[in-house]
Amino acid sequence: MGRSFSRRGKRLLLKRVLPVGVALTVCTCCAYVVNSAQYNNHFLPGTIINGIDVSDKTVSEAAEILRTKKADYSITLKFRDGAEAELNANDLALDYQCSDELQQLMNEQNRHEWLTRELGSTCDETLQTKYTVDRDALVESLKTLPELQEGNYQKPENADLRLSKDFQFKLIPEVEGTQLDEEALADEAAKAILGEKSVLDLTRLKDVYKEPQVRADDAELVARRDQLNKLLSAEVSIKLSDGSLRKVDASSTVNWVSVDSEGRYQVNEDAVLRQAKRIIAEIAAEDDNYGYYRSFKSTNYGMQKFDSENLHGHTLNQERMAATLAEMLIAGRSGTINPVYTQMVDTLDPRFGGTYVEIDIYEQHVYYYQDYELVYDCNCVTGTEGYSSTPSGIFDVDEKIRGRELEGYRSDGSLSYSVHVDYWIRFIPHYGLHDASWRDSFGGNIYEYDGSHGCVNLPTSAAATLYDLVDYGTPVIVLRGQVESRSL
Repeated sequence: MGRSFSRRGKRLLLKRVLPVGVALTVCTCCAYVVNSAQYNNHFLPGTIINGIDVSDKTVSEAAEILRTKKADYSITLKFRDGAEAELNANDLALDYQCSDELQQLMNEQNRHEWLTRELGSTCDETLQTKYTVDRDALVESLKTLPELQEGNYQKPENADLRLSKDFQFKLIPEVEGTQLDEEALADEAAKAILGEKSVLDLTRLKDVYKEPQVRADDAELVARRDQLNKLLSAEVSIKLSDGSLRKVDASSTVNWVSVDSEGRYQVNEDAVLRQAKRIIAEIAAEDDNYGYYRSFKSTNYGMQKFDSENLHGHTLNQERMAATLAEMLIAGRSGTINPVYTQMVDTLDPRFGGTYVEIDIYEQHVYYYQDYELVYDCNCVTGTEGYSSTPSGIFDVDEKIRGRELEGYRSDGSLSYSVHVDYWIRFIPHYGLHDASWRDSFGGNIYEYDGSHGCVNLPTSAAATLYDLVDYGTPVIVLRGQVESRSL
């Protein structure tokens, strides 16, 4: 049988056991309160932050543990040329500041839960803290990368124009290059580090690499190309007074392209006008002949020019022709520029086409050419030398009369002579070719002592033949001739 207690025994037992229980309870409560107070500045047992156990650690102790664990951080940079570079925490001069966040996390813990934590309960925390970056140190570290060393990267190149062999300007595309912008790189690297990224792909970022300033689709570049090609595509022929052409095309105008202070090809309208003036001036130096007779190939003396009081010839209007040439080239317009004159007193132009009468005073001979072929020639007598010389020059037939009275007068107005001629061919007022039936001979040196009054005397048959050959406007070339210049 079991043992039984009397009522008195029960009271005695309670009297002995109760104080012990109370004492134990008080001790336990005291221990609980003491431990709870400890967790005012220590993390509770079972506290896991970012996978790291910081149980019973103070904020500073936990921060040091986390900082040490973060020392193995690194970031890989991927470059445009395919290269990669890894930078670690030491390279980057990183600091992991988390004390404030840890303190806030500790403040949010219920320190009275320490006992349940001791009994095995845990709490995983995620601490969103960031690195702090010393930007100056970061820049210096980045500068050591091989990809930033001169000679290891290609600088960007602007799109440009290049002259091809067929005299056309072609667009040359820009070159992106691999030269990094140190400041932009530092900014992007700092953002990646603060975001705790493990890879920074620079090929996907804008403005990290230095870029060309001019690309192939640049409107100004395209416009310059088109304007240059207009200039080079134009083919302009300049017609000279003799009908020949002087051609101006890309082989010449390519040298008229200007290069500005930045080395860019361009069409400078003032420069084109200057070159056009130079070309027209060169043409005018050959073509202008005002003030002397146009050159022609004489029968006995080769090419001849005459000095005379009777001004013939023409002068090109250089300003107008140069302005027209420059305008056509700049507009890319091909065509022909006809001569424009400031002066035009040219008997031989345009009528002089190889048909003319040549009177050689020295030889005392008359020649008639048709299309540069000698058709007829004969002896003559010209004006008495030193008294009534026949004027030299280039004239044209302006009067033809069958049967005419020729009269001359003295200075006092009295009649000096009066003769009848059957054929009269005038080439200048008071002077002409005509028959002289009163003469027995022609040619030789008769003109030196018994010449005419200035006209050109011919045998009657010769005068008749010439009268039928020439027409109004037929050029008449009178040259004095010199024995020294006679062709051998």
